[in-house]
Amino acid sequence: MKVKEYTVLMDCVERGITIGINRSHKYSDNPSDDEIKRALIDAVLLEICEYFDFKEDDE
Repeated sequence: MKVKEYTVLMDCVERGITIGINRSHKYSDNPSDDEIKRALIDAVLLEICEYFDFKEDDE
């Protein structure tokens, strides 16, 4: 069986964007652009790290 990495990665990005937007508006009705960007980046990277391991094979 082979994993379709692009499809999994795209799902992570889509979920991360949704989570990030929701988080950026959780405590502020009008978050700044920087707050939104930071929440998006954090959420997307967390989603990606849930499904991808970035350790070297020899570790």
